[in-house]
Amino acid sequence: MRGMYKLNLAYLFAVLSLTMTSMTSAQQTATPIQEAANVESTQLGTTKNVHRVGDIYTAGQFSESDIEVLKSNKIGRIITLRTDGEIDWEEGAKVKAAGIEFVEIPFRAPETLTDDVFDKVRELLRDESKPTLFHCGSASRVGGTWLPFRVLDQGVPLEIAANEAKEIGLKTPFIREKALDYIRRKMAETPVEKSVKPGINKSFLDPALDVDQFIKRFEVESREVFMARNKIVSGLGIKAGDTVADIGSGTGLFTRMFSKSTGGDGWVYAVDISPRFLEHVNRQSVDYPHQNVTGVLCSENSVKLPHNSVDVAFICDTYHHFEFPQSTMKSIHRSLKPNGRLIVIDFERIPGQTREWLLDHVRAGKEVFRAEIQDAGFTLVEEKKIEGFKENYFLVFKKDGRSIR
Repeated sequence: MRGMYKLNLAYLFAVLSLTMTSMTSAQQTATPIQEAANVESTQLGTTKNVHRVGDIYTAGQFSESDIEVLKSNKIGRIITLRTDGEIDWEEGAKVKAAGIEFVEIPFRAPETLTDDVFDKVRELLRDESKPTLFHCGSASRVGGTWLPFRVLDQGVPLEIAANEAKEIGLKTPFIREKALDYIRRKMAETPVEKSVKPGINKSFLDPALDVDQFIKRFEVESREVFMARNKIVSGLGIKAGDTVADIGSGTGLFTRMFSKSTGGDGWVYAVDISPRFLEHVNRQSVDYPHQNVTGVLCSENSVKLPHNSVDVAFICDTYHHFEFPQSTMKSIHRSLKPNGRLIVIDFERIPGQTREWLLDHVRAGKEVFRAEIQDAGFTLVEEKKIEGFKENYFLVFKKDGRSIR
């Protein structure tokens, strides 16, 4: 049986490799390898085979006495894959009586593991509103249905996700094969996101980029956001201990200020597509009072940040540089903690009023950008008025509870 498992897995990896080879470069680079947290072994009372990834626990069966342990760990939802009659106590009734949401997605035989099962599991696991325990008897069913979620929704490479699924408990051949077939078919269905403005970031990717020249362009009194920098940071409401992502950090103007605002217990991710900018920020941050800055090299369609790690995401004069706004915004949505805030400062684009250079450089106006951001799972909270702003606007969004693919 073990030899057959290796053969089947190798065959399906080969099929998936052929599928992935036919994908465009945009899809391939969209894989947010650095975003997803690692699978870690943990304990929940007497519950069998427990692993944790962020706020998702995978496990085998727990006992009735473990329910209080689950409550003490703030687990707010339990998803079971077990069918009726597999255990001799009323799990659903006991869990609901303890005030925990209980969801059943039962399957056991091959014909009962349908696409609908995978779809429902993925939808629930994408909902980050509450810590979740996902279980069956031994965690084999859990590992198999976890696998598509990990690959398709969290961007983990297939080989890594398959090893994780095995670690979690996957050992049943038909479950593994159905999971891999489902992944292959869903990948083939995924539409390619087209660049909204090809080449807009070409200058930032130049290995010979002169950082000093950009400092003279970005950190100068003729630039609105530089002149209003103190008012901007004041309006963000950043607290000591917060984690802030400065997305499109550039020369590090706001990264420096955020490092001070978040303090010794906080953290700042300086996120940029330009290796030269990040080299500069990393050199400068050594001299900051708080050693609390990490440079993150992002791709054209992912910010490459850990899931549920950021309190405030800050995008200043950078949103119009997103070549793939849909996938980039989804990666930001994943990186924010529940109810995390997103700040977007960008240029007004009003024909007849806006400078010709900006009309050509910025692809769309505030209403278009706002709609794109809301479609990615954000709710507009307010538009702040900043003294001195004539060409820029300041929008505040909140991550909402929608399940975003």
